[in-house]
Amino acid sequence: MAKAIITFKLMPESPDVNLEPIKQKAQEIAKKHGALGQMQAKEEPIAFGLKAVLILAMYTVEGTDFEKIAEEMGTIPDVESSQVAKMDLALG
Repeated sequence: MAKAIITFKLMPESPDVNLEPIKQKAQEIAKKHGALGQMQAKEEPIAFGLKAVLILAMYTVEGTDFEKIAEEMGTIPDVESSQVAKMDLALG
């Protein structure tokens, strides 16, 4: 079974939003949908103080609907939008 590292990108509603609860809830959603092992949560500067939240999680590719996971992450309070930003196949 192939595995991939998926990067989800979540955009907060404003630069004033506390990103820590968003990171925590997004990781809970990722785990609920079968994320394997450790995950990473990063902040990516966008502009004018706005930062996106990046969640990196490993999944088994077969049978996993990444768009559905991103859609659920988009329902987190203070999140304006979410998407699958990147998919890297894991070797080994």
